[in-house]
Amino acid sequence: MHFRGRTWVFGRNVNTDLIFPKMWFRPTYEPGEMASHLMVGIDEAFPSKVKRGDIIVGGQNFGCGSSREEAAAAMKEAGIAGVVAPSFGRLYTRNCINVGLPIIVSPGIDAQVTEGDELEIDLAKGLLRNLQTGYEARLPPMAPESLRLIEDGGIANYTRRILEERRKAATHTQS
Repeated sequence: MHFRGRTWVFGRNVNTDLIFPKMWFRPTYEPGEMASHLMVGIDEAFPSKVKRGDIIVGGQNFGCGSSREEAAAAMKEAGIAGVVAPSFGRLYTRNCINVGLPIIVSPGIDAQVTEGDELEIDLAKGLLRNLQTGYEARLPPMAPESLRLIEDGGIANYTRRILEERRKAATHTQS
């Protein structure tokens, strides 16, 4: 999986309450509604500025705090291509995996990117490049299963695909 996009830079310890403020928490959302509240805990105008394919760069412990699944889901819905930071909150990491949002651990990345820089990331090859500055970082290549989960759009779609493949294989074997 390979992508490139314009960056939005946020600091250290950005918690899920800032990514998706609780005041917007409801049991269900209309399509596009969560994206319209993304990052408003830090920048109220962010939803009108972010574009599909953009990349968020965070500082240490990005996504810390509560297990607010909407924080990752709002990023996915807004079309964020991926999130890069030196480290992530554990629950946020799991929620990103569940929705198929690539998160990339890159030590020191927050010191190598200025807002608006363009990053190019190749998850299969394990390479991150800042196209403005020439900075490059090696990333541990992702497991093929993890890449497929992201390509499928998250754990629910991944599971549906696997179950359908098994059903077809079982039906083919019985005939």
